[in-house]
Amino acid sequence: MQELKDWVNTSDTNKLYFRQILDKWSSAMEQEQSLHFDKNSAFKRFKLSVFRAEGLMDGNKQLPRNAHHIPNRRRLYYRIASYAAILFLIVGAVYFLRNERDSNLQNPKNEERLSYIQIKVPAGAREKFTLPDQSVVWLNAGTTFKYPSVFSGDTREVFLNGEGYFQVAKDANHPFIVNTAKGNITVTGTTFNVYAYDARPRFVTALLEGHVRVNVPNGQTVNLLPAQKAELKNESLSISAVTDPDEYKWMEGLICFENERITDVLENLQNSFGQKITVKHLDKPNLLLTGKFRIGDGLDYALKVLSESYGITYKPDPANRGYVIIN
Repeated sequence: MQELKDWVNTSDTNKLYFRQILDKWSSAMEQEQSLHFDKNSAFKRFKLSVFRAEGLMDGNKQLPRNAHHIPNRRRLYYRIASYAAILFLIVGAVYFLRNERDSNLQNPKNEERLSYIQIKVPAGAREKFTLPDQSVVWLNAGTTFKYPSVFSGDTREVFLNGEGYFQVAKDANHPFIVNTAKGNITVTGTTFNVYAYDARPRFVTALLEGHVRVNVPNGQTVNLLPAQKAELKNESLSISAVTDPDEYKWMEGLICFENERITDVLENLQNSFGQKITVKHLDKPNLLLTGKFRIGDGLDYALKVLSESYGITYKPDPANRGYVIIN
């Protein structure tokens, strides 16, 4: 092959012919021919053609300068360049196609690179949609969710930053996995709720129907039964009963909380209504609240109830189109 490279690099004329033939031949080359081409035999024929051509050139050295010496030389360059171009292209095609064939044999599924769809739900909104496997997902306000345009491989994996309510289509051969920053949930077909905002400490998985397995980064794994929830506390998962199913009906316009810190409740209200709540002062920042609101009643109504029930003082904040908590 070095001889061939040397010939191509001998002059600009050789390179020009090589380029021209390369363009013509590449468009006509067929894959099946490439796979069965014997590059060694081709190279032998090429060397013989060059040898004969050089003999022709030597025999023409005594011809007059205005005779057929120059045309013959051009035909010679074209002929040699044609052989060179064809040989180089076939060898390259054989190398590429054989590698491609070997790669397909090693990876018989020939999986395509996945493309992902990402959904961002703004504050004060909720969204419902259907995944490629016909699973149904509701996303709460402030949630980011990513999933493949087509599920392929042995699992169905999605990525959640926020809160999602899942009704997973049954498929025992392809587990459905919800990946979050705080832990993963694996199911084959069931209904469950996941609360996992990256910027918030809480991580809760509540099972309504079926069966789920929850894993956290420290290696702990728990299996839930219907009407159970797993919550991450002090880097450890704890299992408890779901006492208020309405807590997971936010997709129906309900905001429910049970024994939650006032700071978490205010943050939830801000996210659910899409209005800014600025906390300037709280007399009891660890106060635990229990309550239930409908989003349709508005944020002002929710704060009024908290004020009457827990002594929270607030005022409108026109600058931020929200409210300020002053006690």
